[in-house]
Amino acid sequence: MQLQFTTVDVFTKTRYVGNPLAVVRVPAALRSKLSEQQKQKIANEFNLSEITFLHEPTSEEPEIADYDIFTALSRMTFAGHPTIGTTIYVATHAAAYPTVRKLRTIAGIIPFEFNKELGTAAVGIPHDVYFHKDRLLPHPFPKLNGSDSSNVPLVSIVKGMAFNLIRMNDLDALAVPTEGLLPLAKLFKGEHLDQGSGWDSGYTGSFYYADLGYDDGAPEVRQLRTRSLGSREDPGTGSASCALASYLSLTEDGDRRRKFHLTQGVEMGRRSDIYVEVLLKEGGKEIEELKMSGAAVEVMEGVLTVDE
Repeated sequence: MQLQFTTVDVFTKTRYVGNPLAVVRVPAALRSKLSEQQKQKIANEFNLSEITFLHEPTSEEPEIADYDIFTALSRMTFAGHPTIGTTIYVATHAAAYPTVRKLRTIAGIIPFEFNKELGTAAVGIPHDVYFHKDRLLPHPFPKLNGSDSSNVPLVSIVKGMAFNLIRMNDLDALAVPTEGLLPLAKLFKGEHLDQGSGWDSGYTGSFYYADLGYDDGAPEVRQLRTRSLGSREDPGTGSASCALASYLSLTEDGDRRRKFHLTQGVEMGRRSDIYVEVLLKEGGKEIEELKMSGAAVEVMEGVLTVDE
């Protein structure tokens, strides 16, 4: 069995910057033949932070393309940079996907819009935001803590994807961390997720951030510098960016609509620019709409072989 793939760098328009992603195309004829175990082995072979398996749409649902997200260790319910990268791949190969207007993964259906002139995609994020409270971890750098609390908030953006949100004083403090709050062996154990809550399984990452306030050139957009440390340092983490933007919107006073520009990967030499927009419901206690946008650029093409 042979499958074609394309790699793209996500959250950037510059090759060899941003967060790399492999998009593996799965024709309808091979969908039932490619097992979960084979997908996991392929993801492990690529050894990127994530890869996706993009399935050919069916005649029953021509407007939806299913995509599966895998890390080198596990399948994921949702992740941001694979969603933006796969969306832009679909949008820029319209001849192959002429009817597709939405993507679907475990977390739900994701409508998208593509701005051809800017080369960016905006996606509606499936969200089921939950704040964990039972086993919060202490801030790893008390003297560099940019918040009033000694504990780190732990937030799920969807079931199966949670992040410790670690505020740091400034950019100098943001450069200090070298690892996440959990060791590699415990990233998928769910030990700090609220047991019995329904949000008690999946991935738990660590997302460090420094609040840079508002830029004079874009006074309505809040600027954040971030770093994501889990099984490795990730140059662009859309799911964590959405979790952080949701958390700040729900815990701070302000307008119902909030805009964020998160810059990640600078310390790695792979800058990623991630844009998140949050619309709160009346009363500000729940999220009505969550959108993420970004760019991507193709880098490589290839064919992989899978033993049947």
